[in-house]
Amino acid sequence: MQASSHLVLDTSVALGAVFADEQDDYSVGVLQALTDLNAVVPVLWHLEMANILSRALRSERISADGIKQCWQHLAVLDLQTMPLEPDARYWTERAYDWELTSYDACYLDLARQQRLPLATKDKKLMAAAKRFGVDIFQPV
Repeated sequence: MQASSHLVLDTSVALGAVFADEQDDYSVGVLQALTDLNAVVPVLWHLEMANILSRALRSERISADGIKQCWQHLAVLDLQTMPLEPDARYWTERAYDWELTSYDACYLDLARQQRLPLATKDKKLMAAAKRFGVDIFQPV
């Protein structure tokens, strides 16, 4: 995988593609960059987005038709989904050692293993990435 043409995309950034109130300069910049770059995500990403959207529907932040539109917006991102280590002990150790949730550890681990920059707005994840030499993607 060529580092210059890929990045690891965290859900915190992808939310800008589906919720106007989640858009900021960083999210917009990353999403625009994805016209030229490929986003890589752990398989967990899809479950996180499904959870976020189902909670948004339940709280009436979005309608059922809005959910369909969200998935259409996300489909154009052409994500490359990577498998996860199936051993839960692996993620327990990473989460503890890196002081992250096991979910966030998946993104950091993927970026480390693939030597890709990480696109995230999560402050704890950013700090951990910096500690381990993972670049935070900066849109131009």
